[in-house]
Amino acid sequence: MLYNHQDLKVLKDEIEFVDTAVIPFASADMDDGAKSNASDMEMIQTVTIQLEKQLKGRLFITPAVMTVEQITSVLEAYIEQLKSYGFKKIIVLTHHDLELEDAHFIVLNRIPLEDMSLEMKMSLINDEVKDVMKRIIAIWNLK
Repeated sequence: MLYNHQDLKVLKDEIEFVDTAVIPFASADMDDGAKSNASDMEMIQTVTIQLEKQLKGRLFITPAVMTVEQITSVLEAYIEQLKSYGFKKIIVLTHHDLELEDAHFIVLNRIPLEDMSLEMKMSLINDEVKDVMKRIIAIWNLK
C-alpha cells in the first residue's frame, strides 16, 4: 500500500494484515554530497516501488522522510505516529547507519547509478530488492 487517498481509505480496516510500515529515509543536504544524496534517494525510491509491488498487502510505504545534517527528530516522531496507528513492524530503508528504538533499519548498498546503462541499473536494483525482501521476511520472523 502507498500513502495515497485510495490506499489510506482501506488501511485502517486492513491494519492486521498490513502490519509493516516502510519509511524511505535519506539526506537532502545541499553540500558537497548533494549528488551522492540524490543518487541515494533515486535508489531508495526505486527499491521501495519494487518492494510495494512484490509485497503488496503486507507493506505500507510511507512518504520519504528527509534529513538535513543527520537530524532524526522528524523520523523519530513519525515512527511514534506509525506505532500509535497500529503498525507492528516499522522498517527504515536508508543509506545511513542509524539505530533508533522501535524501528528496524535496512541499510542499502551505495551504487553509483547515474553512469550506468538502464539494463545494468535495473539488474543491480533487482538484486538489492531481493536482498531487502529477505531482510524484511527475517524481521517478520522475529518474535
